[in-house]
Amino acid sequence: MKKILALTALVAMGAIATYAQGLVSIAQSTAIVSTNGPTIGQITGTGAYAFELLYSTDLTLTSAANAINGSPSTLALWTDSTVTGINGTGLNHGKITASASAAATGWTAPGLTYDNQRSVIVVGWSTAQYGSTWAGLVSQLTQAGGLAAGGYFGVTTVGQMAAGGGSGSLPAVNAWSVLPTAFTLNQVTATPEPATIALAGLGGLSLLALRRKK
Repeated sequence: MKKILALTALVAMGAIATYAQGLVSIAQSTAIVSTNGPTIGQITGTGAYAFELLYSTDLTLTSAANAINGSPSTLALWTDSTVTGINGTGLNHGKITASASAAATGWTAPGLTYDNQRSVIVVGWSTAQYGSTWAGLVSQLTQAGGLAAGGYFGVTTVGQMAAGGGSGSLPAVNAWSVLPTAFTLNQVTATPEPATIALAGLGGLSLLALRRKK
């Protein structure tokens, strides 16, 4: 009976190891996040900006624009790892403060060597305008007109990396080892409604017609 219980426990442990989540981090050791203004420069104000790591099993993805144009079809290309961070202040001015080893939801932990490569991007936004959660941001990205003007939003280019953890107890992998050393959050500007564009076009045609009459 003891042997059966021991075997059952080993099987259960094996199942847990098989489905364990990989360990990653988006913490920064250098100041690389900035805005392109009107407030230009490295970000500051603890919690004024939030960041999220997204990943995809599709290693052919090369354009970060696939994740941010707001359409459900392109957002569906990426999975939320639930690995998050916020900006720091003071000595952490311009840096992302985050866990040095966070479990990435749905990203299977490696075996004895780094494997299970994923395409990754980091998305950042100002929390005062768009809230502090990725889920809340997605709901705004996909609404008519997209993000409201005035806040800041940005996304890195695409990198490829594995996660740590697993049966080999590999160290967590930092996303900035494969992502660029400069990350800019752009101020969101208002996009004219289609009706407004149409009216502007009609106004231009009216002026042209009046000139011809004269």
